[in-house]
Amino acid sequence: MPFIEVTPEILAEKGVKYSLQSVDALEEEIRQSLLKILSRGAKSSGQIRTALLAKEYPVELVDQLIERFKEVNLIDDFLVAKDWVQSQQTRKPKAKSVMARTLREKGFSSDAIEAALADLDQDSELEACKKLAESRVRQLMKLEPDVRSRRLAGFLTARDTPVQWSGLP
Repeated sequence: MPFIEVTPEILAEKGVKYSLQSVDALEEEIRQSLLKILSRGAKSSGQIRTALLAKEYPVELVDQLIERFKEVNLIDDFLVAKDWVQSQQTRKPKAKSVMARTLREKGFSSDAIEAALADLDQDSELEACKKLAESRVRQLMKLEPDVRSRRLAGFLTARDTPVQWSGLP
């Protein structure tokens, strides 16, 4: 997104009346809100934008400040998405499609999602799926084998895992 300087005239075109002083004060207020959001943890630019617009700040000023923060790398969707994927892989492995959907819901761009998921190969996804299945099988051991297989298959299907299981214990 190209950088656009927001002036009182631009805001007036939208039906909002501000003086140059009030635009500066409003910009500082938005900047402080943005810093407060970032201090709570890494967020996507989409999440930040949604949070700031929920406070009814002018869209033009919000977009301008988000772009400035991106320029100085205070907001980095690629890094945040990649970190999130890595943490998911170690804590609670999920299929690529599930992670992609979650990242989209969090407001990440398609490019950031693709870059974050690029390091995941079929082998790592299969390994994560196996770990998930092994932990679930331990919980289902007291059930009959056919019931255990059905429940495990349902569990893995609900998690959108890439593996077709057969001959389960």
